Amino acid sequence: MADPAPLSTPAPWNSVADGYSETTMRLFSSYIDRALDLLDVRAEEHVADIACGPGTLALAAAARGATVAALDFAPGMIRVLNATLAEQGLTGVTATEGDGQNLPYAAAGFDAAFSMFGLMFFPDRARGHAELFRILKPGGRVCVASWAPVDQSSLMTALFAGLKAMKPDLPAPDPDMASLENPDVLRAELQGAGFADVTVHRISDTATLASAEALWSDMEKGAVPVRMMREALGEATWTARRPQALAALDRTAGPFPASLSMTAWIGTGRKPG
Repeated sequence: MADPAPLSTPAPWNSVADGYSETTMRLFSSYIDRALDLLDVRAEEHVADIACGPGTLALAAAARGATVAALDFAPGMIRVLNATLAEQGLTGVTATEGDGQNLPYAAAGFDAAFSMFGLMFFPDRARGHAELFRILKPGGRVCVASWAPVDQSSLMTALFAGLKAMKPDLPAPDPDMASLENPDVLRAELQGAGFADVTVHRISDTATLASAEALWSDMEKGAVPVRMMREALGEATWTARRPQALAALDRTAGPFPASLSMTAWIGTGRKPG
């Protein structure tokens, strides 16, 4: 739905930082909880959350008693996380702006490391996996999550229909079998980094949306592909075509309220030792 190259830069993520945790990350919360359960994150463990966004996993891990180092390359996301920490008086999370392919952490310092829907966009995924391996203690656990192809998620299919109504020449989102959309690639890349006991879990969940307007408004606030298209088309065109997008959502996902699915691959493994 969006060229992956711009998604590998901070600018589009900065543009949605304020709305991302309120909208998009709310839809992801069940995947965060499942990932923490899969790695059995416990109190007093040291956890890394790489490409942390607004810190949804970092905050959930800290609520379990873990000490968390959260890192993202988008300063807007780190600003939002730090604001949350200050507003809620939370401790146990340190937020840092940085590159997931060159982590500012010492080797063998963490019990568990996560990258939830972030490493999938890294220009050098092998480097990203290698850095997760480097910072883990022997026996440490890893979790890397990626979305499955669009056609396996009714919510993402509906989102594409809305974008297609806004930009009729938008090409269909063909599955990219060389990316982490392919569970075999996710498994191979974790194994290639040195991880043992690698398992890729297919996790599906549903979100209930009240109306096409509610869904589209949330995507306007927090979805990077929507924000990028809006900026490319300009406000006048966006406003004129918005009713067509809502009609496309009604046709694709209605009648509302509707329960729409999202499917993810969650890869887990262990650093030998």
